[in-house]
Amino acid sequence: MSAFEDWLCRAREAKRLALIAHVSPDGDTLGATLALRLAFLSLGKAVDVICDGVVPRNLNFIPGVESILSPEQAKGPYDVAAAVDISGCDRMGKSEAIFDAAQVRLVVDHHKTNTRFGDVNYVREGESATCLLAYEIIVALGVTITREMATCLMTGMSTDTGHFQYTATSPQTLIAAGELLKTGVDISLMTRRLYRTQSMERVRLARRVYEKLYFALDDQVGVVKLTRKDFEETGSTADEADGFVNRALEVEGVRMAVLASERDDGVKMSLRAVEPDSVAPIAVTFGGGGHAQAAGCLIDRPIDEATEMILSEMKKLLGPRA
Repeated sequence: MSAFEDWLCRAREAKRLALIAHVSPDGDTLGATLALRLAFLSLGKAVDVICDGVVPRNLNFIPGVESILSPEQAKGPYDVAAAVDISGCDRMGKSEAIFDAAQVRLVVDHHKTNTRFGDVNYVREGESATCLLAYEIIVALGVTITREMATCLMTGMSTDTGHFQYTATSPQTLIAAGELLKTGVDISLMTRRLYRTQSMERVRLARRVYEKLYFALDDQVGVVKLTRKDFEETGSTADEADGFVNRALEVEGVRMAVLASERDDGVKMSLRAVEPDSVAPIAVTFGGGGHAQAAGCLIDRPIDEATEMILSEMKKLLGPRA
């Protein structure tokens, strides 16, 4: 029996499921968990989506987002807990206890850095999005995909492929997206909410990002450091900084970029690279993970020290010119 078939079998047998999204939730983890929630509900199962983190404002349109529970609100124990779009236990935050307490623990993910921490691990390394895997699960379960499910799934496919621009965008992703569009997904509304609407606070933060952007290692690395003071003065939150690391990567000649954001639990490092360079090994070095060109980690050090630690690792990978 393949991991996919075993995953389906365990999910079908469950009466109460917990679908766990990762900390600092993005469109892929939320889209996949919320789509699977609707699918399992249609099969008559009791199911909760649990996330140790705040949903970003631009993702509040996803159907079912209001149903998400914090770990403290979880109604366990559960027959089955599934970690969705999660590469390692540390990416669950406080939800890890819920995962550990379940009778059966499942993982569905697409990260190359996945540690296979479940009883059954359906991991397709390097695939475009976990939402594509969720789509395949829902189809295999025999569930008719509704417009609401399709909106969830399209959100994750879009956000994890740069709106179908990244090289990881597979033919299967585009085929699945075409099928989802048949349900009546409002692609215009989704695109506007995801990419063309920003809060005034995020606009102020964007201005601050450009003010603080500098270049290191022979101008091959773009660096931005955002402190708590930056977030306070712009009225923004640390979660609203997500995505700004790409601004540094857009500069000609830049091969890698790092966005360091001060948070209560440490400094979040968002790392990016231009092919063929990879930042995944750097993230793994500091207990994080992700993809070759998009990864991240958390470092419990002062922001300047944490940034220098990352730059030191980048220098090793960039070679003599750095």
